[in-house]
Amino acid sequence: MKALRKNIYLDIDGVILTRGVTPALHLDKFLKYILSNYSVFWLTSKYQGDSRRIIQYLSQFLLPDTIDLIGQIKATSFRLDKTEAIDFSKDFFWIDNELFDSEKNTLRKHNSYDCWIELDLIKNPNQLLDLVNSKLN
Repeated sequence: MKALRKNIYLDIDGVILTRGVTPALHLDKFLKYILSNYSVFWLTSKYQGDSRRIIQYLSQFLLPDTIDLIGQIKATSFRLDKTEAIDFSKDFFWIDNELFDSEKNTLRKHNSYDCWIELDLIKNPNQLLDLVNSKLN
């Protein structure tokens, strides 16, 4: 029996794009890896609930091959906190550079604080590659 795939939730700013809307290093390798090993969802306040608008926005900064990859990511919706869109009944990782205190508290309430992977692509530009080679492997 095949194990259920974990969910991965992704933000855009600080994950897909670094400061100055530059694509993150190793982005294609990272996306290919997570898309083939996880169920991947957007968890971003930018155009939430509408993958087409996310793709339209990101196509200004990313190459067409990368756009094809992000087209496979599913949309989520929430009202206030991003945690409203997380399915806490499934194992997950949430990859984001910054959370609100209320979101951190919700993760703690669900014993899921360790599911948050804090990115800092300014301090470690290779962090997406590091995740593929370690934490997500």
